[in-house]
Amino acid sequence: MNVVSGETWILRLPFVRESRDTEDAHHEIVGVTLHSDTGETGLGFTWCADYPAGSSVKALLDDFLIPRVVGQSALDVSKVWHDLRAVTHRLGYGISSFGIAAIDIALWDLKSRSNGHSLARELGQVVSSVPAYGSGKGSPTLSLDELVELSAGYVEQGFDAVKIRVGLSPANDVKRVARLRAELGDDVKIMCDANERLDVATALWLGRRLADFGIYWFEEPVRSDDVEAHVRLAQALPMPIAAGEHLCGIPEFVSYLNAGALDVLQPNVCMVGGITEIMRIGHLAAAHGRAFAPHVFSEFHVHVAAALPRTTSYVEYFPWIDAYVEEPLQVKGGELVVPDGPGHGLRFTDNTWDRYRIA
Repeated sequence: MNVVSGETWILRLPFVRESRDTEDAHHEIVGVTLHSDTGETGLGFTWCADYPAGSSVKALLDDFLIPRVVGQSALDVSKVWHDLRAVTHRLGYGISSFGIAAIDIALWDLKSRSNGHSLARELGQVVSSVPAYGSGKGSPTLSLDELVELSAGYVEQGFDAVKIRVGLSPANDVKRVARLRAELGDDVKIMCDANERLDVATALWLGRRLADFGIYWFEEPVRSDDVEAHVRLAQALPMPIAAGEHLCGIPEFVSYLNAGALDVLQPNVCMVGGITEIMRIGHLAAAHGRAFAPHVFSEFHVHVAAALPRTTSYVEYFPWIDAYVEEPLQVKGGELVVPDGPGHGLRFTDNTWDRYRIA
């Protein structure tokens, strides 16, 4: 089964109010549809967060990556991935990783669909559901009452953990977490995500105060390219340090692990180069005895986690894309049910294509 053609597209989707920092926040989904000589298709995409930069990734896909893939076997996913990584090596990470991710996800979708398998089964599925935490409803711009109400809603769904965002106003964050702990009780895990907003001194100040409320992890307290800062925080603070959503490949995770800087690895499948690479990162986490908690896009990560059950601590359940897809993920008892249909199962609605496609 060979790839005979591919087309690219961009969807510019509004971000959910409960998580955004600004009123006009949008994300661009840069996608690839691959066609095989057997008539099967595979869909993959990558994610340009916050800024309209999707055309840059689309140009790399159109001009170089897709022509490189056409004519190759759709079953040789790993071979194609390593070839694309090698020929883009001098471009570094970043845009090349984003483009490779879109193709890799499409190839895995194509391969598993042609075999009549779900993506999870194609990857070596072990479990039928995976643990998740409620996320995406904890913006620092929410009122305290709304933050409590939305977080409690996740607990009512059966989730035993929720995540909120901090960092815009550290002193106020302490009050917000204190109220949330009082309302949710001691049995619910609370994660705090600073989105790289803090310097080391402020992160230490905030982390020590958040420790009083037993937070489960402190996520991205400082910039993701500052490994040494993460080391200092990991040594000084009592809670686990989590990061990885802004890292673009396994070498960056290796640097963090070698330095003892992370307790929880949080790769994003769209940023690291696709399913092939995130599976490697999951095995890396297991080899180092670290938790694996992939970031956003639970629609893909639920399949990955189902094949890495002893490694995965949590999948982030962030349902911002639910309004745009035909079959949103199902939640049962605070866990995500692994889809059993062919491929990864994510397909956008006709209305989404008609309304939000910009290229």
